[in-house]
Amino acid sequence: MNCPLCGEPNHCGIKAVKEDQANCWCFYEKFPQELLQQLPDEQRNKACICKSCLDAFQASRK
Repeated sequence: MNCPLCGEPNHCGIKAVKEDQANCWCFYEKFPQELLQQLPDEQRNKACICKSCLDAFQASRK
């Protein structure tokens, strides 16, 4: 699965979570509403943003 913002792999762990093998890195992060609003409507609540895009967004807010 790829990040809808940059197109790079998002390292989503949802498959592992569903198989009860692991947690996903995103469970421990906060995704600001302003970042989530950058997703196209058809991908909102369906696609995973990667850690790089999350980190870049947070750095731009400092």
